[in-house]
Amino acid sequence: MRNFINFFIEKFDKIVFLIFLIISFSLILNRNFFQNSKINFFSNGIISSINNQTKQINNYLNLRYENANLKRENLDLKIKLNSILKDSSINYYKGEYKIKIADIVSNSIKYSKNFLIINKGYNDSVKLDDGLITNEGIVGIINQVSPKYSTAISILNSDLKINAKIKRTNHFGSLQWKGKNHKIMTLYDIPKSANIKINDSVVSGGMSFIFQENIPIGKIKNINLKENSNYFIIDVELFEDFSSLRSVYIISNSNKSELDNLNVNNEIY
Repeated sequence: MRNFINFFIEKFDKIVFLIFLIISFSLILNRNFFQNSKINFFSNGIISSINNQTKQINNYLNLRYENANLKRENLDLKIKLNSILKDSSINYYKGEYKIKIADIVSNSIKYSKNFLIINKGYNDSVKLDDGLITNEGIVGIINQVSPKYSTAISILNSDLKINAKIKRTNHFGSLQWKGKNHKIMTLYDIPKSANIKINDSVVSGGMSFIFQENIPIGKIKNINLKENSNYFIIDVELFEDFSSLRSVYIISNSNKSELDNLNVNNEIY
């Protein structure tokens, strides 16, 4: 108690000054509308700024969650749309195909043989030879699977050939990457009798058990015909930009094993 009294005596002048300062400030606010409005405006500005920053932080923290929801909604809409538009030229879903969403963990485009890693594995029912696609086209084929991750051969891999066709004429051939420009692939085996044109769309041919028919791939950019050749060599500009890939759809043909067995049996004869 004595310490408190001593402290009060020592600080008496400062305490009195503080009391009068508070009283004066209160009188100014209550009696001077201009000063009061200025202070309120200033304080409201600070509060609004803090609220805005807090909102931005919350939005940033929720971004990944919202992005995942948008992907799921996008996929649901594609499936529902396809069930209505049976004659749609872009069939992302059929009864024998299952579709899952995955994020890309690693992706290369600078080598002649490029690969991807995705964040889904056999714990998520991913299997060898499942296909990877996006809204813009074919991305690759699963070649290794672990519990939580999978690797895929990118279509930007010179060892991989994709069955593709000219959408307008239905002529089909093999699509392969030459290992140079990540936006350009080459379509072979299209006969010179085919009436093809620059900017014709190139889509999946549907002759494999991995990718459905009519998945978009790109458009014809250049048409070459070597002397004494019966087949065009066609430059195809990809719709998908592999340098900015972030997520993919995994498509799995539930009938692939049965179809593969039939193929093996046919090879015996």
